[in-house]
Amino acid sequence: MEFISEDDARNFYNAYAKQTGFSTRVNSYYRSKKDNLIISREFCCSKEGFRRDKHSRKTDSGDDTKRRRARPITRDGCKALMTVRKRENGKWYVAKLEKNHNHELVTPAMRHFLRSYKEEDDSKKSLNGTIGSMGVGLNASVNVSPEEYNSFGKLGFAAQNNVNFVRRGRLSNFGVDAQSLLAFVKVMQTSDPAFYYAIQVDDEDRLSSVFWVDTRSRIAYNCFSDVISFDTTYQVNQYKMPFAPFIGVNYHRQSVLFGCALLADETESTFIWLFTTWLEAMSGCQPGLIMTDYDSAISRAVESVFPKSRHRYCKRHILSKMPKEIGHVFSSLPKTFQVEFEKCINNSETPEKFESAWQLLLDKCSLRGNEWLQSLYNDRKLWVSTYARDTFFAGMYSIQPSKSVSSLFDGYVNAGTTLQDLAEQYERALDGRYEKEVRAEFETFYTKPVLKTPLPMEKQAAEVYTRKLFLVFQDEIYESLLLAVKSSLDDGLSKTFEVARFDEEHKVFRVGLNIADQIASCSCKMFEFEGILCRHVIAVFKATNIFLLPQHYILKRWTKNAKEEAKFDILPSVEIHDNSGKGKKQYNLLYQEAIKCAEEGMASDHSFNVALNALREARIKIVSAKKNAINVQKLETASSTHYTDDKTT
Repeated sequence: MEFISEDDARNFYNAYAKQTGFSTRVNSYYRSKKDNLIISREFCCSKEGFRRDKHSRKTDSGDDTKRRRARPITRDGCKALMTVRKRENGKWYVAKLEKNHNHELVTPAMRHFLRSYKEEDDSKKSLNGTIGSMGVGLNASVNVSPEEYNSFGKLGFAAQNNVNFVRRGRLSNFGVDAQSLLAFVKVMQTSDPAFYYAIQVDDEDRLSSVFWVDTRSRIAYNCFSDVISFDTTYQVNQYKMPFAPFIGVNYHRQSVLFGCALLADETESTFIWLFTTWLEAMSGCQPGLIMTDYDSAISRAVESVFPKSRHRYCKRHILSKMPKEIGHVFSSLPKTFQVEFEKCINNSETPEKFESAWQLLLDKCSLRGNEWLQSLYNDRKLWVSTYARDTFFAGMYSIQPSKSVSSLFDGYVNAGTTLQDLAEQYERALDGRYEKEVRAEFETFYTKPVLKTPLPMEKQAAEVYTRKLFLVFQDEIYESLLLAVKSSLDDGLSKTFEVARFDEEHKVFRVGLNIADQIASCSCKMFEFEGILCRHVIAVFKATNIFLLPQHYILKRWTKNAKEEAKFDILPSVEIHDNSGKGKKQYNLLYQEAIKCAEEGMASDHSFNVALNALREARIKIVSAKKNAINVQKLETASSTHYTDDKTT
């Protein structure tokens, strides 16, 4: 290829890089000995070469408060490049080209994070102007960045004549916005075949509650159904209707939506309807753990619909209800009460210490006899830290609202949000979360973390964990270097160790270890609670020459391949005459494979054309096979009928 100028060559290579999925930079150049002008320029992949050591030496020095985390490693020794040289006539030509990369290329959803990324308009100009002038065709309709898609929140909804739902009386819960809300879910279902929604009506067939969930949320639930949170603290419109989202945690420790509802009230029957509907949308798969508000109606509904799930209460919700439930007593309490209350439920390492601290707090503040606090005490095993350490929370067990992953709609939904605005706010909240998830995906798959130690366990963790979880585990490894390990008991099959910091010898953690099976248990119970091995066990592993993480301590839900082979079990939009469930399983398998083809086909124009042609060819073969199967069935039926007639005669 030839280019009019060096800038045209660079624009072309940048456009090609974005189309393919990598970032570029200028690597080297040569000047003419005659006039000292540049006559050769090399453009390369931004992962060319390797980072110099000086960048990592400056990190993690000094005290902990000033320690900054090292920037991720982006260079990987990639050899991909394009060299252009200048002819005597002033034009530039491609003198050398290496197209192969030694790393994964970025998917279309992540390309806007590339360093050399430009606005789509600029890329289209360079593509149309440069590639078009070279006589190379490009399908401009293939690559569409996420921000180009119209969100449903920006669509105008025409008023529907839903007379049977939109009436007077109880419909005042929804107001005049009911038509827009119904139009919203119908438009979503039109654009998303697996979008699921349900409507609850009262005795007079009037709209009372609405539930909906999109395909993305249903697929995510199949990967991360171990822990969910059900939150009814959001309220919308002037009637303060509860807006209740189901929220989980993905493998980046980010909140992810599993569906949401607008409820007519907060009665047990309404919650049972909602939970039953949600469970049907999730193909009957009950969550491992469900966290809810501290509410008796919700508790009874959970017990009825989710008998196989563990149930725990949200501490954040309990704290927020305290001023209301304690009443006038709360205002007369010392300002330090809430701080002491939080210390009691968070810092009590054993049930005995909690019991002692709780009784002391009641006596100090003269709160004995308070019915709400007595109720909390009776249910202490469902929300107090020392009783909850045996339960896996995936990081959702938080006391600070700002740190809680369940605050997905904070800043988007409040008492002033009308139902007409809810559709747009819903889309904005999900778009914002999706953008954060894509950013985390980019950092996980396109960059490498800087290691702090030469331990094989740290390198292993960097290869298997997502970036967020690796950084959590890396802190545990780093802190394990400050721990002293002392063997206290050895019965031949297992050993018990006492582990403490050098400067905190009084604070001892006990670790039991079965060396043969490499199974350990720590008194801090961090692995049971968060799914990440604690610093105390790591220190014991090092002391017993176990330098790699045993596989049973690597939870798949925290690894890079957590989404691989995810079950996509949705109710098909086609009618299946099969009571055994075989037809539904086959449908789901075909649906999943089709989605994979679509995702892989968007990597580039070439892969798009390959995928499109392959799918069209496959469809032709499937239709032909279907016709042949019908003809064979007709022949078999005719043959069977003829045989029966002969036998009868």
